[in-house]
Amino acid sequence: MEVCMNTRKIRWIAAVSVAALIAVSGCKNASEVKGRDELIVGEAVDFASYDPIGIMDGLGFSHYSEMVYETLVRFENGEVKPALAERWEHDEHSWTFYLRRGVTFTDGEPFTAEAVKVNIEKMQEFVGDYLGYYGAVSRISAVEAADEYTVRFRYAEPYPAVLQELSASAFGMLSPRLFENGNNPYGSYTADTAGTGPYEIKAANCVAGQRYRFTKNPQWYGQNGGPESFTVMIIPDADSRALALKAGEIDILFGSYQITYDMLEQVRMPAQTEPANQNGAGAGLTVRFSDKTYITRNLLLNASAPLTRDKQVRLALEYAINKDEIINTVLHGSEVKADTLFTRDMPYCDVALPPYQYDKARAVSLLEQAGWTELNGKGIRMRNGTPLQLRAIYQSAKPIDEQILTAVKGQLADIGIDLVLQGYETMTWFDTGTSGAFELSVNDTYGFPQDPHVFLTAMADDGLDKTSQAGLVQKTRIDACIAGMMSTVNEDAIRDDYRFILTTLHDEAVNIPISYAREMAVYNSEKVKDITFADNPYSLDMTRVIVWP
Repeated sequence: MEVCMNTRKIRWIAAVSVAALIAVSGCKNASEVKGRDELIVGEAVDFASYDPIGIMDGLGFSHYSEMVYETLVRFENGEVKPALAERWEHDEHSWTFYLRRGVTFTDGEPFTAEAVKVNIEKMQEFVGDYLGYYGAVSRISAVEAADEYTVRFRYAEPYPAVLQELSASAFGMLSPRLFENGNNPYGSYTADTAGTGPYEIKAANCVAGQRYRFTKNPQWYGQNGGPESFTVMIIPDADSRALALKAGEIDILFGSYQITYDMLEQVRMPAQTEPANQNGAGAGLTVRFSDKTYITRNLLLNASAPLTRDKQVRLALEYAINKDEIINTVLHGSEVKADTLFTRDMPYCDVALPPYQYDKARAVSLLEQAGWTELNGKGIRMRNGTPLQLRAIYQSAKPIDEQILTAVKGQLADIGIDLVLQGYETMTWFDTGTSGAFELSVNDTYGFPQDPHVFLTAMADDGLDKTSQAGLVQKTRIDACIAGMMSTVNEDAIRDDYRFILTTLHDEAVNIPISYAREMAVYNSEKVKDITFADNPYSLDMTRVIVWP
């Protein structure tokens, strides 16, 4: 059975969407669930589609996409490694991949060069300019099946990021049978999955909006040490997710947005009755953090909006926000303060920039210089009778973002700024942001660990960053630098482009980096022995989840 959904233009969003509050079936009572054998993972966001590109409409399925679909190459230990392609070679205008033999999709179709050709051509047909961020696919001029197990991608212009982009889960391979008779499942696919990965989904085992069951793929060629099956349970309400974890109704919460640090403290068992384990959680509950971080919790200032177009106001915001206070209260000291848009561990991003230090007096002085000198009866600054009221938007599926903005609201009130918070479902947040109807937004950075260019290319294509930067006189050069760094293999030129972009955004006070976030996994240690993070920390690798016998 296939459930058709309305397909809309999908954009790359380093974020999640929230589904309507729904009843969770399958967990009838705590005692019944605790006695079950099935491993249950809690998830905030419903699965809009079971395909690797449709996941961009929200993160729900994206945590598990790599369990179903494999890519030609994968990223591991800082390098691109073979996956469905065993080896490759290239010149300026072509990349040739030699495919793994003997691989079969779960519907019985063989994995061949022709299957890759169909996938790439259908990706291009579906996404249009959406994957412009990913030039590895959008810039392919022709796909050729040279023989049964050799496929060649041709490019009109050199594109140096081919391998790292093809390792992204969006480019997982689907069975060519799904594309027969003019079908294109991207964006609406909810029938039985047909990939080559370690798990598969049967539609008969799922209830849309409620639960999705994954079972081992017996044909997988790799080593799968994970559970025979697991079920993802959709629980949109953050408090309900935390309580379900505490009650033993779910076994795992994965992802930094799933549970706030405050909620984590509430579900921990009291130390006086249960000894704390090595991770600081109570007995029966373990917390793991990824060793690597590729995300910066970032506040985006709209340099195109009437009030924040004034650089003096943006600078005042930079100095008014006390990052240490946010990290110690909202984040419970678990994250490192960020002074740069990307962690300095990212390639090309170790750019020496003087950080904005918290300085309330300086923030007030900048506002005074900008003419915000009057105060109304509520202590809000005014200029020519207009109150200094700023609109901050965020994704309602991410409760930690709301907590950060609530803390920021209190800090800005101290200098006479009224910050109005508005939470939205992900696509509404995105559309609101791209329309320019905001002064401030949570807009976390993301990127490949070997090169964060995807986040930068989005600045020139579509998104909140493009909108916020439109008012900068340097915007034309920023876009030129982005185009330049994506069309050259000259390392010095790439570094120069990064340096200009990052320096300009810093000097123009467009971004306020708060902290470098790590992914989080919280699990019932009475059911789960251990979880090991994959090299892609955004993906829950169930093959590395060890369940107690």
